[in-house]
Amino acid sequence: MKHYILPVAALLLLLSGCHPKTSSTATPSPIDTTGEKSIVYMTQEISPEALVRIYDALGREATGRVAVKISTGEAGGHNYLKPALIEQLVKKVDGTIVECNTAYKGKRDSSKEHWKTIKDHGFLDIAQVDIMDEAGDFQIPVKDSTWIHYDRVGTHLKNYDYMINLAHFKGHAMGGFGGVLKNQSIGVASANGKAYIHSAGVTEDPVTCWLHTGNQDGFLESMAAAAQAVHMYFGNGERIVYINVVNNLSVDCDCDSHPADPEMADIGILASLDPVALDQACVDLVFNYPSTQGDDAKALIERINSRHGIHTIEHAAKIGLGSRAYTIVNIDGEEMLSRLNNESLSLLVRNKGITTSHDDRGVNDLLQLLSDSPERLKGAVVADKMVGKAAAAIMVVGGIKELHTNLICTPAKQMLENAGIKVVANEEVEMILNRDKTGQCPIDSKLNNAQTAEECVNILKG
Repeated sequence: MKHYILPVAALLLLLSGCHPKTSSTATPSPIDTTGEKSIVYMTQEISPEALVRIYDALGREATGRVAVKISTGEAGGHNYLKPALIEQLVKKVDGTIVECNTAYKGKRDSSKEHWKTIKDHGFLDIAQVDIMDEAGDFQIPVKDSTWIHYDRVGTHLKNYDYMINLAHFKGHAMGGFGGVLKNQSIGVASANGKAYIHSAGVTEDPVTCWLHTGNQDGFLESMAAAAQAVHMYFGNGERIVYINVVNNLSVDCDCDSHPADPEMADIGILASLDPVALDQACVDLVFNYPSTQGDDAKALIERINSRHGIHTIEHAAKIGLGSRAYTIVNIDGEEMLSRLNNESLSLLVRNKGITTSHDDRGVNDLLQLLSDSPERLKGAVVADKMVGKAAAAIMVVGGIKELHTNLICTPAKQMLENAGIKVVANEEVEMILNRDKTGQCPIDSKLNNAQTAEECVNILKG
């Protein structure tokens, strides 16, 4: 499978449509002077099929007894990863959904109540489920013993050869955010292990641990250490993959029974073999999100900053769990163009977790989107069968991020690339021909003297 490699700086600029915001206090991901960066795969589509595609892109096949670690979500909550979304992937790997009981009081602090929540949330309808600490826990070693001297995990972890860390990336009341690092530390830890991490090594008692939560950085560093312990348990990461579904971006965790509603739109699905790079990429996407009225990342950014959430990533990198330097590989384009050709469509637009298909001739669909739904184009990945100057101008004014096409004319390609839009085309020609192939496309011919995309669009509208 071909992939288009997009440097993260370019991706963030294109997503925001401007220079990165500087109001946040999170530490930016460092520049890697060695030239070696971790690969983070990304799709803007959030669907069962996209989840399978991004798992396949990682190129590390799940073998043996496979644990799929998710959060089953607190009763009353509604932002957790739904069974319908994850079912295809779980069945593809013949996996068992795994969880552990909570340390806080709620509907998942005992196995009896947790099983009710699992059933009510529909997970038993799609796969086998295992509460890993139902029969107790055991210790696995940690490499970093700054605060914790071992990691207490559910004893059923011994039953698995391979883990898919499938996390819902969102905010968190204590950690600032939750992604794969939290899902692998707090999530895999038993109830006693959770208490030990939350108290930064003071106590394993789920009742009294909440009296020892004043050491915030110690808690965050303990999460990083515990995540590393699980990584090492699975062959130092050779038998584990990491996926973040970046949707339902509430400031609150799935452990909250009454989470705040998200104030920003979905972003997509990201995956990597490096958990540090993956969480860093997701944080960067939030901090550089092109916020508008009614679609604003401000609340989530504030939540991450106020809990010093970035420090979990900082410490995980410091202790050698992974790298904060990464390259994003967008997997959308090739799949979208293939679908476009197979289904006899003229245009596909993918943005913020949603893909729309169009089949009108010429540039009518693009013009209508620009007029009626401009937010669909801003930052979008687009697949279009044939792109002339007219279509390119609309895409530039609309602010798309990336184009994949069978055929493009040179003026269109130059206009798109001059606007910072990445273009992947199977064929480039001097001009787009009319249907009789006797001359230039009549729409493009009207734009020959127009110098800018804005001029072209004004002519097209007229």
